[in-house]
Amino acid sequence: MTATRILFARLLQLVLVLLSVTLVVFVLTQIAPGDAARLRLGPRASDEAVRELRHQLGLDRSLPQQYLDYLNRVLHGDFGTSIDGRRVGDIIGQGIGDTLWLLLGTLVLAMSAALVLASTAAWFRDRFIDHAIRLGILLALFLPAFWVGFLLIRLIAIPTGWFPVSGLGSGPAELVRSLVLPSVTGAIILAPVLVRSLRSSLVDVLDSEYVAVARSLGVGGSALIVRHVLRNALGPVLTLLALNVGYLFFGVVILEATFDIPGLGSALVDASAKRDVYVVQGITLVFATGVVVANVLGETVVSLLDPRTVSA
Repeated sequence: MTATRILFARLLQLVLVLLSVTLVVFVLTQIAPGDAARLRLGPRASDEAVRELRHQLGLDRSLPQQYLDYLNRVLHGDFGTSIDGRRVGDIIGQGIGDTLWLLLGTLVLAMSAALVLASTAAWFRDRFIDHAIRLGILLALFLPAFWVGFLLIRLIAIPTGWFPVSGLGSGPAELVRSLVLPSVTGAIILAPVLVRSLRSSLVDVLDSEYVAVARSLGVGGSALIVRHVLRNALGPVLTLLALNVGYLFFGVVILEATFDIPGLGSALVDASAKRDVYVVQGITLVFATGVVVANVLGETVVSLLDPRTVSA
């Protein structure tokens, strides 16, 4: 199969999956407790006023028609209106920047730590440093994100004053300072999974015949790792990273709550507490879309790193 056909197939898959996501989100909204019209007008509203609002919102139509209306609105960027009268699209627009910065910081730190730790463990495998790294990541797998964040705040942020404990700064320098502790917290949770996978892949590649040939030709050290080993070992790790983006998207809810960051995670928690159905629906759709896109991008990058997957 050619690269063009694979790209077309993945784009088609992306469209179908996103349509499925909209259907799942719509169904979850329908089965959620509470009436959207009643929640918006309040418990003292008359039944007549509720019926009128239900008609305006299209809630008195059949479920298939409601889904088609919802899909049409989403395609035009209209996610509805919150119970306090704000457009859901505006709420998403206000919070998505902070969430994306937090995701980017976490991914950069997690991948950097995974590359360093996994490469070191694989190069010195079955030695003391390898055992120490493997024990450390095993312990990190059991650490809750909110607990790690709390410790970083109490042990580093408050005593030193180097890093803010809530919100994100406005300028570049303040933004970086604000992102350090939340990103480190997310990286501590995400990196162990990546280290285990990357170390295993690196060990397999280091034992391969072409690496033995490269060593016989005098290639060693960092040149061997970067040019011949990492390129062939990154594929499974990138696939795993793409799968874990789903966990990270919804894990950002905990990070934002811990560090009081006004992103989509905080908005989702607030909307859930208020039973603000349209806000929950819109943010869940954004998160689900991010997960799907991340998986497709991960598969595409793996195909570029390993041409054998293109011709398969």
